[in-house]
Amino acid sequence: MGMDKRNTVAFVLTILGFTVNAPAAPGDVTQTSRGLLIQLGQAQIELAPANASALRLSVSMDGAPVAVPSTFLADTNRDNSVPWTEVKHHRMVGIKTAAGELLMNPKHGEWTLKNAKGKTLIPLHNIGNYETNSDRTAVNVTLGWNKGRPVYVYGCGNATNSLEVVAAKIGLGNGYAVLPYYWANAGYAVLAVTANDNRPAGWHAAADGRSVTWTFPGKSADLYLMPAATLKDAARSEADLTGHAPVPPIWTFGYLQGRWGWTNRAYIEDTLKKFHDLDLPVDAFFFDFEWYTRKPDYTVPSNGLAGFRDFSWNPNLFSDPAEQIQNYRDQGVHFVGIRKPRLGNPDSLKMMREKHWMLSDAEKVKGYEARDINFKNPDVRDWYVAKSAPLLKAGVDGWWNDEGEASFTTYYFWNLAERQAIDEFKPGRRLWTLNRSFSPGLQRLGAAAWTGDIRSRWNVLQATPTTLLNWTLAGLPYETCDIGGFMGPPTPELLARWMEAGVFFPIMHAHSVISNPPHFPWLYGAPALEAMRKALDLRYRLIPYYYSLAHETTETGLPLMRPMVMEFPDDPRCANISDEWMMGASLLAAPMMTSDNERTIYLPHGKWYPFESNAPIKGRKTISVKAGLDEIPVYVRAGTILPLGPVIQHTSQMPGGPLELEIYPGKDAAFTLYEDDGETLAYQSGQFRCTTFIWNQAGGKLSWTINGDYHGQNIFTAMHVVVFNSAGKREASAPLNANGAVILRAR
Repeated sequence: MGMDKRNTVAFVLTILGFTVNAPAAPGDVTQTSRGLLIQLGQAQIELAPANASALRLSVSMDGAPVAVPSTFLADTNRDNSVPWTEVKHHRMVGIKTAAGELLMNPKHGEWTLKNAKGKTLIPLHNIGNYETNSDRTAVNVTLGWNKGRPVYVYGCGNATNSLEVVAAKIGLGNGYAVLPYYWANAGYAVLAVTANDNRPAGWHAAADGRSVTWTFPGKSADLYLMPAATLKDAARSEADLTGHAPVPPIWTFGYLQGRWGWTNRAYIEDTLKKFHDLDLPVDAFFFDFEWYTRKPDYTVPSNGLAGFRDFSWNPNLFSDPAEQIQNYRDQGVHFVGIRKPRLGNPDSLKMMREKHWMLSDAEKVKGYEARDINFKNPDVRDWYVAKSAPLLKAGVDGWWNDEGEASFTTYYFWNLAERQAIDEFKPGRRLWTLNRSFSPGLQRLGAAAWTGDIRSRWNVLQATPTTLLNWTLAGLPYETCDIGGFMGPPTPELLARWMEAGVFFPIMHAHSVISNPPHFPWLYGAPALEAMRKALDLRYRLIPYYYSLAHETTETGLPLMRPMVMEFPDDPRCANISDEWMMGASLLAAPMMTSDNERTIYLPHGKWYPFESNAPIKGRKTISVKAGLDEIPVYVRAGTILPLGPVIQHTSQMPGGPLELEIYPGKDAAFTLYEDDGETLAYQSGQFRCTTFIWNQAGGKLSWTINGDYHGQNIFTAMHVVVFNSAGKREASAPLNANGAVILRAR
């Protein structure tokens, strides 16, 4: 292939498994409005900026590259307004932006990627030639480095039960999402876009572990390259490229109780009363099939079932949907209903087929439903929006999208229809959906995901944080699982421990199969009930912190749930830890996930306070801990301001009392608390209040400044400050309606 043997990487376009050498004649270089166009043999290659964070390398065997539109990419990448200059180094030509440089030798096709400081991230390597004598064309792009160390990539999704990934099968499935994206520890992130999002590019690592080869089906390849020294840099760049997640409704940070098997209205209301009577916080009930149909649709034939209603209410449960849902919301509980991407009504199916509105066999993954509709078609989405109108008007607060893995883009276009429906029938409201898988960019629509139909086993609990962290690194900041496991009844201890881990998931959601007892805390005995109540109380106390992190996520792309390696990239012991993790930059969660009530915890460098303790532990060491059934090991980084709310029964009761501001000293600290109406998009136009707290270690002084135009009744107007000094706690109270300061020196 003419590969430079001094390097470990190459760019090769392979047709039917073979390559031919590039011609020796120099290629033509043309400057366009987008970038540089290079003719190399039969291929045309474009080097162009994608946005301020990313550079694009495009290859086309069928005319000039066109930067293929993709559901993966945010619209902000289409304005061609990124400043760039043409650069030349020796025999190389290329483009330079604030992000870095993308260079190529137009004679031989060698190319390289550098960061903004000129450091080589992908070293110089060759491009082979191309032949297009068949429709079975494929573009192979090999990336790596020659530093004598193997390639480790992060963030492609849950390809394996590890954070460091060496192989991945791109695709979607039941709780499976592996995306054409990763960050490499050479210092760059990459997103691959093909001519058809439903046929995404895939990659594999070389046997020597020092390179990764991408394979693009078709005659074109768009490779988005993002210089990123750390996982935090990668998260910011990926959000810029694929879209920033909006702030979810505040109730989604509470406890969300799922049930398959609600039998009637009395059962719903008795369950809600039980939560309140036992002082168990809850913010939503999830309803499975039974909210709209009397039995699951799994036995519905391909032509539908007479009398089946896809967009209605089961009167057994909802005889007066609008009145009931409003009544539940008045008690703090929101309605989330399951949806399927298919239809069961024969008339609707007949109409869909006559209009060619069904998902075609060519776009499906083998084995999926013959009744799935094609959300990619805008006419289908318009029809779906109109059908959803009565449901939204009755008060549906969120959608639970299940079994949408028929194509790689089903969830995207499905959520697009739901976004359109919200905009039309609940204008200004935030869309929130929970999906069984996801593709790049889905987060920008207001989507979250859960890990599918998992089993009630200890090893599944232990594997769950790894999946969630891998999805976080893949660009989806909001994810969860069926706490307690979907299939098989958990023991009381397992459910309690899973609930405790869920306190530190971005979304806390429990659910189970119809044949097992529901995961209602009172069904598992007094000790487990008490442990789960304490876990739920802690979750609700943390909502001011989590909700503020959500605003940070929207602005920066940094996720709430972070692997240790994201916060401590220079500590090799953090490289693959996933049984403990960070929430934001300050809170280290290490819940018990075995039945023996013991575990080890690695504390990185610095000082760490056990939660609400004034006895810090020096880090960079592993400690052993024991924890009773109602105890969760949680540690706070020295130099943290942690905002906590009071114990409440649902988020509608916020603020519910004064804000508790806990300061874990050791160095200067700052934190910005965000507050808004929790429901609408008004925060996007400045309707929020942000209070920036600053702790001065030397002077023992806490000061704060308040900014923003939001003044709703749900904001905190008073606070209680606690400083966990080793010499003893110091406390003070203050109003929180204007700028101020208090002195809290150690005794």
